[in-house]
Amino acid sequence: MKVSQGRVAGLAAWLVAAALPAFAVCPPPPEAGARLQSGPVQLTWRAEPEPVSVSRPFALLVTLCPADARLLRVDATMPEHRHGMNYRPSLQALGDGVWRVEGLLWHMSGRWELRLDVEAAGVTHTLRQSVTLQ
Repeated sequence: MKVSQGRVAGLAAWLVAAALPAFAVCPPPPEAGARLQSGPVQLTWRAEPEPVSVSRPFALLVTLCPADARLLRVDATMPEHRHGMNYRPSLQALGDGVWRVEGLLWHMSGRWELRLDVEAAGVTHTLRQSVTLQ
């Protein structure tokens, strides 16, 4: 039986697409944002307004993939100073894996470690990003 090259390529593409888990088709990161991954969980975030400034309140727009994952907690600490933020941010699900985090304020310049806890398929994943505030 002779199989055309086009059929082989089509079958190969279908097999690859069928084997890819849901997180492989995540949206691209937002402009001026960041992408983080922990196992099957990916997230992108960006600050509003940008850039983040000392003692100026800001929000995060977070997109989770897979979209049915839940954002459980967002926090930030200054590891070198051994303290965190003075406020606890609130989380709001906007739908389709998009979340808005309000009430963030970094009151000092220096290195902050942003921490996002995400639950997906019954497992909690902690994603971290170091951000230096001038």
